[in-house]
Amino acid sequence: MTEPAVHQQPSAATPRQAYTALFILWLVNLLANIDRFSVGLILQQIKVDLHLTDTQIGLVSGAAFVVAYTVFGFPIARWLDRGNRRNILAWSVGIWSLMAVAFGSATNFIQIALARAGLGAGEAACIPGAVSLIGDYFKREKRTQAIGVLHSALAAAGIVGTPLVGILTDQYGWRVAVITFGVIGIFLALVVRLALREPARLSIRSKIQADGSPAHRDTFVRALRVMFTNKAFLFLLLGHAVYGIGIYAWVGWYPITLVRAYTMSYTEVGVFIGTWMGIAMLIASLSSGWVCPAVARRMGNDRWMAILPALFCLMSVPAMVLTCLDVSKLVAMIAGGVVLFSTVARTPPMLSLALDLVPASMHSLATLVIVIVTTSIGAAFGPIFVGMISDSVVAEVGQSAALRYGLLLTAPVFGLAGALLAFLPARFMARKLVELPA
Repeated sequence: MTEPAVHQQPSAATPRQAYTALFILWLVNLLANIDRFSVGLILQQIKVDLHLTDTQIGLVSGAAFVVAYTVFGFPIARWLDRGNRRNILAWSVGIWSLMAVAFGSATNFIQIALARAGLGAGEAACIPGAVSLIGDYFKREKRTQAIGVLHSALAAAGIVGTPLVGILTDQYGWRVAVITFGVIGIFLALVVRLALREPARLSIRSKIQADGSPAHRDTFVRALRVMFTNKAFLFLLLGHAVYGIGIYAWVGWYPITLVRAYTMSYTEVGVFIGTWMGIAMLIASLSSGWVCPAVARRMGNDRWMAILPALFCLMSVPAMVLTCLDVSKLVAMIAGGVVLFSTVARTPPMLSLALDLVPASMHSLATLVIVIVTTSIGAAFGPIFVGMISDSVVAEVGQSAALRYGLLLTAPVFGLAGALLAFLPARFMARKLVELPA
């Protein structure tokens, strides 16, 4: 009788490999945020060039991206939980970069909406893949810090990308700005494929049977059932989803309020949002990744990983209100910095907590669910709500006042409701969390 083969488990990554991978993943997230959010800076020029309404602009910046992200995201997330994440991520970067080039070449609403949808489909693997890889590269006690570093790419995209997008837009037009970063992404896809190492999976290592064969893997339905019957996970989703509608309504239109209300140039807006606010967001992401778990350890209570993000959400609401009012440019800029600092600081502990609440074999899917529910839904509906309200009153009050009115009825309202709901997960959590078996 033949002896069963001994299963050779992949070796764990060294610290050098882990931090090299984190840097590559940071570059991927940097490009994703430039490609995703640069559209907010150039919306006004796209509107004029393609003769679009504010409602159409809201659809392009929000719903077109999110619908494709959601439709493609679930099968891609399950693929990530089972397949080679490095290869999937390389294809993802290449596809969304080609779609960025197509976006910059569009000549009408249908073309630009389809290109934006393609970019959303391509980006569906970015955060779930990166967070899943971090989950296997880093131990639990280092995970929040690593996610904080990954998320700091959002701020770096503002510091580096937004001023460049603004300068390119002012000098050469919005098309050149978008296509430039699309071409860069094609080269980055090759870097991911050739330089990133696929680490040993925590979920695979923990699911090997005695005979060396892999155990039965979770089905898609079972994975969703595990997540949505977990009350702490469910309320984490609910609170940050409602808050997401408010914050993405604000993020989508805040740059345009600076252009319309204060006649700032695209370069000025790019330097302000990218450099000064980007520095604030960078500090928020990195410090939150270290401070939040440190507070939880000091208090001996992991519920602080839910409470602190809720406090950050709550802190942003009064600042949102100020940016929607007829205040001085300086006040509007300072308040905008507070909003972005707060919303960026909430993300590392929130994502890390989500991973702690589900088994390791569901990390990619859980991350996708978090991203879709807490950010993508907000990005889809928030900007549209503002655009529709603005279009409904623009004839009576003018473009600048109409946009402020739309923002005031959307961003602070959803922001406050979401912040209050975000405190609820702490009620259904244990004081001390442990790594769940796969």
